[in-house]
Amino acid sequence: MSDPALIRSPAPTGKQSKSKPRYQVIGDTLVAELARGDYDPGSCLPTEHELCARFDASRFTIRKALDVLRDLGLVERRSGVGTIVIAQRPKDQIVQTLSSFEELFQYPSETYRRQLATKRVVASTELALMLRSSPGQAWTRLRAMRIARRTEAPISWLEAYVRPDFADVLKQPNPAGVSLLRQIETTHGHTAATAQVEMSVTRVDAEKAGLLAVEEGSPALIILRRYSGEDGQVYLLTYSVHPENRFSLNFELEKR
Repeated sequence: MSDPALIRSPAPTGKQSKSKPRYQVIGDTLVAELARGDYDPGSCLPTEHELCARFDASRFTIRKALDVLRDLGLVERRSGVGTIVIAQRPKDQIVQTLSSFEELFQYPSETYRRQLATKRVVASTELALMLRSSPGQAWTRLRAMRIARRTEAPISWLEAYVRPDFADVLKQPNPAGVSLLRQIETTHGHTAATAQVEMSVTRVDAEKAGLLAVEEGSPALIILRRYSGEDGQVYLLTYSVHPENRFSLNFELEKR
């Protein structure tokens, strides 16, 4: 087999370059080559210098193209080694890119929420600290799964706390899979004035491991989203657990 690093792909057509950024076109080419078996797991992709020459692109563009592969769980970039192939086909993974406050509220459209159970709870001292509320305050707790539409694979485990006066949204049909935040806004006209996001790492416990189809103790990302209204009071909190390689959250921030 010829060395893929020496094979030049045809230059993107004008239509391609208009519909997709250059780095995405290059990334798609490399994804197709991996699926075709041009690179074996454990092998290295050509160096950034070689890819720059092959695609007649800048190093910045090549690095963004390699980020496409990394976000799909296809490669790892190791200092002093290079870009290592770890899979030839994308895993069930959802990538969410945030470029505005508004997008922070959205869940990727290729997923939906599958509810498991709801329960009315009274906030303990510990729970009240997380909810920024008073101990003894009533909440409605939801436990659910977020599922990939295409494969029906579990993406994350979700626990949400909703103020009781908004909890009727949990009984509404939700075929589009919109977020609780959007359901509350649409049904009650109550919008978020502020949103706080906290991220941390954990290991999946025995209860969630079976639901998420991973081994107990597997690493996972926790994303806590806390939403407050104009009055400064939290009315919705979501706490999601994402096993590794199931979800990627990208931020694009612009200095003004």
